[in-house]
Order: sequence, then structure tokens, then C-alpha cells
Amino acid sequence: MQVSTVPAPDPGPAGPLDLAARLCPNSTMLSEPGLVTLIETAYRASLKREEGRYPSFQLFSPLAGGPEPVLDLRFSPPQPYCLNTLHRLSPGIPPGPYAFVVKEGPEGLRTEGVARVEYSGFGALRGRIDYHGGTLFPGLSLYVCAPARMRAVLLSKDNPAVYLELREGQLTSCHDNAFSPVFLPLCRQAAMVLANGQDDPGALPSLVKATLARVFSLAVAAGHGGMFVFLPPGHQGACLTDGLLSPGVGVAWPNLGRVAQNLAAAGGNQAVHLEQWDTATRVTAHASCVDGAVILDAALSVLGFRIELLARDEDALPVCVSLSPESCEPAVTGAVDMAVFGTRHRSAARFCARLPGAVAVVVSQDGEMREFVRLPDGRVGVCGPLVPMSVSAPVA
Repeated sequence: MQVSTVPAPDPGPAGPLDLAARLCPNSTMLSEPGLVTLIETAYRASLKREEGRYPSFQLFSPLAGGPEPVLDLRFSPPQPYCLNTLHRLSPGIPPGPYAFVVKEGPEGLRTEGVARVEYSGFGALRGRIDYHGGTLFPGLSLYVCAPARMRAVLLSKDNPAVYLELREGQLTSCHDNAFSPVFLPLCRQAAMVLANGQDDPGALPSLVKATLARVFSLAVAAGHGGMFVFLPPGHQGACLTDGLLSPGVGVAWPNLGRVAQNLAAAGGNQAVHLEQWDTATRVTAHASCVDGAVILDAALSVLGFRIELLARDEDALPVCVSLSPESCEPAVTGAVDMAVFGTRHRSAARFCARLPGAVAVVVSQDGEMREFVRLPDGRVGVCGPLVPMSVSAPVA
């Protein structure tokens, strides 16, 4: 049998039909043709410029038989879901945390109104504890953020969350940073340090996870890129004398661990600590926008920022391997060539190789994150790219 030497045809760039296919079987109240119409119309709208600007908007469809968000703006009568509706109305609706709620009837898709489908502040924290680790209402959220660029999240009650991005003709599946094999052990370690031997830490582990998840989400939303470094227990100040870190700008507050403890101990009177929680997470996130790294100890107290990792670029790069983002514990999936990455990523890998137990989190300007940790065999595990489980950016 003769084997053809003709190369396989190029499948071509991905488009809205590919995105719709990846969201099937569809657990929303939309039929499959309705889902295709929803995505195709939104995609066409993203390409149409009005008054020199491209539109930015969010769509939402509830789960079949599931709860529905309360409409903050109810159209009377409902508006037909079409290109004209999206272009006429989207400039008056903030894309996040609000969305056009789209349902399907005998006459096709209709836009019922506008509802809040994302939650910020303490609402986001409770969302991360209570539902899927995300801050979204259960259902399909579709965010149009630029021409031909869309993000989709499908949150259903009984299935894993589906998170997809269509960008520059590429359709990729994304993973939440809050469920990675580096993030989860980091949170467990911090909760143990903060619990200080207590048999029942109560809500503290969930609050630690929610607090760090919000810091990373806000850092990604800032769009500057940055780095966070978490020191292992017993290394609060030793690294400064070991030649691993420059002095930078020292910090005595915020202490994210203390903030989480205050919320865990507040019981029904949590409102007193909400402002402190909001401020502490926001300040920590934005400190990463400054050149250098934000350094935290094992109890999640911020020790400083604008701190340089003293790993020279001419030093040999450690052996790095990729970690599966779908596993709760580190599972190696292949090799990673760190030479193709930027200075932040290479510094993070070198630092973790030199300090066992340390964790580095690098935020890229394009919104992706990668997490670094030294494995027991001396190699450095790299998990990513990761993204916060939110369709649009958190509310500023």
C-alpha cells in the first residue's frame, strides 16, 4: 500500500461554529441551533465598528430548569436577539458584571433584559466558596471583548466548568488558577500555618483560597503583568541575606492571612471586616504592577514589593517540566523550554530551583498566569497558562 506524501489540508482558523460545537452537549435553555445563532450573531457584532469603536458586551443564558438571575433592567417587550439590538443597546450596558439575558421561544431568540451575573467584593468570595470556585451565575456566559475575540464559560450543576476562548482564529480551553496543583497545596499550607494546630479550622481554608484567588484575579485585570513569590515556612527574612532577593520596598501591612482569620472568626458579623478584606486584596494585587516581585511569607503576610529576584540571566536554567492543570496534585506532562520565555518566567524558575518549598506566580500582560514550584526530584514544575475563572475582569 502506497502512503500519500501530500500534506494534510490546513484545517484553517477556528470560528464561532467551532466554539458552539465545543459547548455541546448544551445544558442551557437554548436549543443547539439557538446556541449557534447566539454565538454567530455575537461574533458578527464584534467585527462591526460603530463611531470608531468596536463593541464590548456580555451575554448570558440560564441552565435548563435552573435558577435565573434577577433582571436589573427588564425590556418591555423583550427585544429580538439580532445584530441591530446588540449594536444599539450594548454601549449603554457595562460588560461586567452585567449581561444581556437571552432566552429562546417559538419565534427564536429574544433579549429579556440585563442582569448581574458576576459578583465582586465579598460576593465573589462567597461565590468561590459556594459554587464551582467561580464568581459567575450558573449558566452560559459569553463575553465579547474585541474583534473576533470571545470568552465562554459554561457552569452546570453536575459537570465540570467549561472555559473556552476564541482569539485570533485559535480556540483554546483554559483552566482556572484557583484549582491548580500548585495553588491548592499553597492554600492548604497557609491554612495550616494560620490554624496553628487547631483541630477544626472552620471556614479558614476556604477563605484563604478565596482571598488569594481574588488577588490573582485583580492582578490579571490590571493588565500590567507582575510576579508574586511565596516563601516556605521559616524563611521570612533569611532570603534577604542568602543573596536570593534584593531589599526592595519593605511592607508591614497588609497581612492577607490575618484578614482571612478575621473573616473566619467573625461569624454572622462579617460586614465589619469586608472593607479591610477588599482593601487588602486590592492593594496586594496592584503592588504587582510595579517592576519586581511581591513577596509573601507562609502565613500570607506581605513582606515587600519591587523586590528583584537575584538570579543572573547567565546562570544555567533549571530543568523544567509542565504540570497538568487538571490534577489536584503535581502530575508531570512533559518538558518545558524556559529559554523561550521572558525575564520574569526565567527568574521565577531559577528562584524556585534554589529555594525548595517556594512558589512563584507570574502574571503576563495578556492575562495568562503560570505557577512555579520545585518538585521533590529537583526539577521545577510549571503549571499554566492559567486564567481566573471569570468571563470578564472583576469589577474595579
